Amino acid sequence: MLGWFFGSGIRQAPVVLRGNLAANIFDGAMYAFAIGFVSMQTVIPVMVKNISHSSFAVGLVPLIWTAGFNAPQILIANHVERFPFKRRLFLQTAFFQRVPWLMLALLSFFFLGELSSSVGTILFFVVFALAAVTGSICFPVWFDVIAKLTPVELRGRLFAARNLLGGVLGVLAGLVVEKVLANIAYPTSYGVLFTLAFLFTSVSYWALTLLKEETPSTVSENIHILDYYRNLPRILNEQKNFRNFLISDALLIAATMAGAFYAVHAIEKFSLNDSSAGTFTIVMMCGMIVGNTFFGYIADRFGHKVNLVLAASSTVLSCFTALLAPNEQWYLVVFVGMAFQIGLSGISRLSIVAEFCSEEERPTYVALTNLVTSPFVVFGLVA
Repeated sequence: MLGWFFGSGIRQAPVVLRGNLAANIFDGAMYAFAIGFVSMQTVIPVMVKNISHSSFAVGLVPLIWTAGFNAPQILIANHVERFPFKRRLFLQTAFFQRVPWLMLALLSFFFLGELSSSVGTILFFVVFALAAVTGSICFPVWFDVIAKLTPVELRGRLFAARNLLGGVLGVLAGLVVEKVLANIAYPTSYGVLFTLAFLFTSVSYWALTLLKEETPSTVSENIHILDYYRNLPRILNEQKNFRNFLISDALLIAATMAGAFYAVHAIEKFSLNDSSAGTFTIVMMCGMIVGNTFFGYIADRFGHKVNLVLAASSTVLSCFTALLAPNEQWYLVVFVGMAFQIGLSGISRLSIVAEFCSEEERPTYVALTNLVTSPFVVFGLVA
C-alpha cells in the first residue's frame, strides 16, 4: 500500500519510517472516518438548527470551533518546544481530545430531549467548545511529531494519503448518517452519530500508540514565558514570507466561513429533509477521494503554494455555485468545492509553515499561524 502512495522507492526506506507512515495513514483515515459522522460542514449545523431553531446559533458553530481550536495553541507551543522526545506528551493530549465526543453522545441520548431549546443550545456549545480546546492543546505537538517523523519530501503525499483513505471511509460514514437521521428520531439519532465518532477516534488513537520516535528533537532555549510572548511580534516583523502567507491565509479563512451555512441553506432553499446532510457528506467525501489522488503529488512536485492557490479557487467556486444553483443537483458542486478546499488546505496549509522555520520553532510557528488568522472567522461570519 505504501508503494501506491509514495512510489516503489519507499520499499528501500528504513523499517521504522515505513511503520510510522503506515500508522500515520491509518490514524488519519480512522479519524476522518470518525469525523465524517459529525461533519462540521453538514451534520453539526443541522443539529444546532434542530436544537436552537436559530440561524445565529448555526453561525456560532465555526466561530466557537475556530476560536476554541486555534487560540489556546500558543499557550502550549513553548512548552512543547522544550521536549526532546514528544511522543508521550502527544499521546496524553490526544487521549483527552477524544473524550468530548463521548460527552456529546451522552448529552444527546439523555439530556437534549428533556431540556429547553436555550439550555440545550448552551450545554451543546459548552461541550463542543471543550472538544475544540482539547483538540487545540493536542495540535501543536501532533503536527510537530508528524513533521519530525516524516521527511519533507514525503509530507504532501502523507497528508494526501490520510485524506484519500479518510474520504473513502467518509463515503460510508455519509451513508450511515443518511440512514441514521432518516430512521432514528432526534436527538437519539445524533447520540448514535457521536458514539460512532468516539469509537473510531479511539481506534485512531490506537494507531498513534504504534508511532516510534527514535531520535531527540532540537529543543528551544528555555526562556521566561513573558519573554517568549514578547518575541512573537519579532517573528511577524522579520519573516516577510511568513507574514505574506498569514495575510492570504486570513482572507481564505474568512471566505470559508460560508461553509457553515451551505447545508442548512440547501435544506431550506430546496425544502429537503435533514437526512440530506448525509448526501452532502457523501459528495464531500467523494470530492476528497478524487482530489487527494492528485493533491499530494502536486504539493511534493510543485510546492505547497500551488495547492493553496487551488484551495482559494475552490472556495470561490463554492461561493458562486451556492448563489446561482437552480436546483439541489447543481448545489452539490458547492460541497465538491468545499472538499477540494479542505483537502488542499489540509495538505499544504501547515506544511508550508514548517518550511518557514527551524525544527525547534515549529510548534510556535504553527500556533502563531492559527492565532493570527483565526479572528478572521468573525469577519467571514459578519460578511
